[in-house]
Amino acid sequence: MCFTLNPIHRRAGGLWIAGAFVLLLIVVVVRVLSSSPREPVAVDTLPAPRRVHQTPPAVLKVSETYYRTIIDNNLFRPLGWTPPRPIEPYRLIGTILPRSENTPLQAIIESTTGHQTYIVTLGSNLDADTQVVDIQSKQVTLSTQGQQRTLMLPIGF
Repeated sequence: MCFTLNPIHRRAGGLWIAGAFVLLLIVVVVRVLSSSPREPVAVDTLPAPRRVHQTPPAVLKVSETYYRTIIDNNLFRPLGWTPPRPIEPYRLIGTILPRSENTPLQAIIESTTGHQTYIVTLGSNLDADTQVVDIQSKQVTLSTQGQQRTLMLPIGF
């Protein structure tokens, strides 16, 4: 009813119908022209691919030192972070220097973890791994698993 009252609506409706007929005509023409018999297509099947395990090239193998760098320089630590100093398990309390040749060099060493005090001489073992290597005035050298470290008396003693 709307189409008959307004000439613009009537014209728009006519254009819609004409467009539908054109689209229908295109579909029919395409179907008629493409209805020729189809030729069979030869299908060539390929054999299944052979799976071969390939080792990565030597260039891509990464050594443990590469990962050690990443672990040591953690990205999530704050800037300027320094690792904490290792706590020395022993502290030198004093050294006893002999007045005669019959008395050996001695040192008084305290364990920082168990607060035990040891009086040691050259070659004494503090624990299974730690041995006294050298005793001098105000310092003692210890050897732990082949690594030597020196305990010193604080200044003022």
